Amino acid sequence: MANKKNAILIQDIGLLVFLISLLSSMAVLYAGGQELLLENSVMLFLTVVGIILITFSIDLAAFITVGSQIICYTAYKLFMLYHNGTAISIYSFAWLVLPIVTVGAMRLFCWWRDRLELENGVLRQQVEELVMIDPLTGLYNLRSFYYDIDKQIRYTRRNKLPLTLMVIKLRYAHELKRILSKKNFDRLNQRLAEIVGDAIRVEDSQYSIDKDGSLAIILTCDEAGGALVRNRIRSMVGEKSAFDNITDTSIKVEVQIAYVQYKEEMGNDGAYFKQSVEKELQYDV
Repeated sequence: MANKKNAILIQDIGLLVFLISLLSSMAVLYAGGQELLLENSVMLFLTVVGIILITFSIDLAAFITVGSQIICYTAYKLFMLYHNGTAISIYSFAWLVLPIVTVGAMRLFCWWRDRLELENGVLRQQVEELVMIDPLTGLYNLRSFYYDIDKQIRYTRRNKLPLTLMVIKLRYAHELKRILSKKNFDRLNQRLAEIVGDAIRVEDSQYSIDKDGSLAIILTCDEAGGALVRNRIRSMVGEKSAFDNITDTSIKVEVQIAYVQYKEEMGNDGAYFKQSVEKELQYDV
């Protein structure tokens, strides 16, 4: 908490110094009169360029800009003094300090903003890594699927039990996305997940594996049991009332279903097991 208060205090100081420096730069522009109007305008313009670069976190370019600005302006004034004997106005000395102070103060102000953005980015990444639930269907997501299938494969190999993986995809999902509103397409995916959930046993696990409504099911049965589950799902999806109030009668919702029983030669590779099932989907026409 103390660190946060200190950071906010630093940010406020940076903003205060920035405003004072910017107002001072504008005051020098007008106080210099017509004689210094051109060079004061150029110096103020370059200072604003440095501020813009700092705002977009291009720090190196910003400080190179104001540093070069001060060096070139100093060289110009000394040249005019020794070559033409032009006296250096008191207002000109302000430009030796104001650009770097103004840009530095803006950097100080932006420091806390950048720190918050970094912390928020880290938090978002941590949340994404921890989230195991698909927010639309309430099912476990693809990350959870890979975690569970690896454990299930090891359990199956150790106990010599049957294991079948089933993948269900909406047929013509991209066309349905175009035809239906986003709300109705989401409702369709939710309803499909409910239908599949009613068609499988309690001991079987269901997962949402992409944003197009595709589902993966870990079945604790052999291929014959997988065929029964497939037929049950097809029957329930094909009912006229399955998607009432979501699609009209001119839109028929169909699914592609494939399943493969685990074999010893697949090893412990859950990704390979899933790809084997997805290859079988192309034969479900």
